[in-house]
Amino acid sequence: MKKTSILLAICCLVALASCQKKYAPQYLGDYSFKTSGYVKASSTYTTSHNDFIISLKNEIGQLQISSLDKENDSVVVVMNYTNGEVIVTHAYCNEKEIILKKFQRSALNIAFEGGFDVGCGVDVYAWGSIYDNNMIVLNMVYDGEAVVGPITYDIYGNDIHMVATRN
Repeated sequence: MKKTSILLAICCLVALASCQKKYAPQYLGDYSFKTSGYVKASSTYTTSHNDFIISLKNEIGQLQISSLDKENDSVVVVMNYTNGEVIVTHAYCNEKEIILKKFQRSALNIAFEGGFDVGCGVDVYAWGSIYDNNMIVLNMVYDGEAVVGPITYDIYGNDIHMVATRN
């Protein structure tokens, strides 16, 4: 009886493992993307508490999602921006969304009041869904710093979206 129970348990596990749906294949492919949104720049200078809401410059580029680990629905994501910046990160796909591993943007330029651009570095958190098996919409959060003269600004934005359409 004990051997039969163990054999039955093993058969059930094998059957369940073979029924698992793979979610990564729906995301795989080449896309063109556009990113836009807003960030808040908050001064960390003690005598000045100037906060600015800054509209990000629209950015475009190519996005490629390739299989990394078919067993775990892991993918590699390559974002090639037209400004020359290339970002490579990993992501995991589940039944509802794709979740990217935190990555850094070091070539992000934001336009402060007065019309001058400031380079900054931000950590990026991103997740999103695919629609009609043709378009991915990623929600992004930027968190980092920018230095303008003697003043350091904390940069934070959670109203940033990347829309990628399959080529």
